[in-house]
Amino acid sequence: MKKLLVVSCTQVRENNKKALKIYQSLEPMKAEVKLKIHFENTTGLPEVYNQYITPQTLAKHDVVLFAHDDLYVDDFKLRGKLLSAMDAFDIVGLAGCLQPAIKKPALWHLMSSRENWRGYVAHPLQDASNRIAMTSFGPTPSRVAIIDGLFIAVNLSRALEANWKFNTDYNFHHYDIASCLDANEKHLKVGVAPINTIHNSPGLTNYDDESYQQSEQKFLDSYGS
Repeated sequence: MKKLLVVSCTQVRENNKKALKIYQSLEPMKAEVKLKIHFENTTGLPEVYNQYITPQTLAKHDVVLFAHDDLYVDDFKLRGKLLSAMDAFDIVGLAGCLQPAIKKPALWHLMSSRENWRGYVAHPLQDASNRIAMTSFGPTPSRVAIIDGLFIAVNLSRALEANWKFNTDYNFHHYDIASCLDANEKHLKVGVAPINTIHNSPGLTNYDDESYQQSEQKFLDSYGS
């Protein structure tokens, strides 16, 4: 049985790994899951991720999951659910949309109407209650055009056959959307699956951030047509 490979990048040091949500959630699953964390990372996510979309990785792992370090995977059926989802899709996420219109603001849920959203993710409430709330975007499993980058699972053999990799024109913002659009162009199927997680982040909170603005304009220039 090949283990599921999970790759995550973080700015924290290795001696603080137990504080990471991705580590806390996947350590009990280490019989089925191999977790590779890039500590003190300053490299763009696509550049790191592409190191694992190789024949050498495929020899040991059928599927590789790229996940944010603040994601808590609350699902002991993770490996089985992903393998099942790969029967229908080549790239699998948790939340995404159909029929996006490329425009400002270039965020997946704002480039599509509400009826085209799919999937679900839980988030902590922004208070001192330690409670979570489920954000239901729409039905899942479902095929979509683009997915959120907090969780991107890739069928390695299909990605290699299609000569697809993450788009290195982007370091963090928009790499997920651009890479999904590239995958569609290469006839790879993108979808969302019902996997239980808690994302310990409110997402982008400042649209005026200079790095976001620069990335958004680059994305619009490349994909807006």
